[in-house]
Amino acid sequence: MNMGENKMICPKCGKEMQAGALGPTEKGSLFWADNEYFKKKFNNFMTLRNALNNGAIRIRVGNGLTSDRTKAWACRDCKMVLVDCN
Repeated sequence: MNMGENKMICPKCGKEMQAGALGPTEKGSLFWADNEYFKKKFNNFMTLRNALNNGAIRIRVGNGLTSDRTKAWACRDCKMVLVDCN
């Protein structure tokens, strides 16, 4: 993975990835949104609907009992975690 100059290349498809961050919403999910989303003052109290309407990606967190656990891969050396959001 190339992280030079704050750019991330997707290890799966080789395209440039977009920088962002994770945020909490309702029980059982997180979301990823670009950095500009988090700079907006009205987004300090986020709702899932608001996040999704602004281009966020929902990350379901399954518990393994009532829903499948969320698939993710980690590199223990660099602490990079890739999450399958489907």
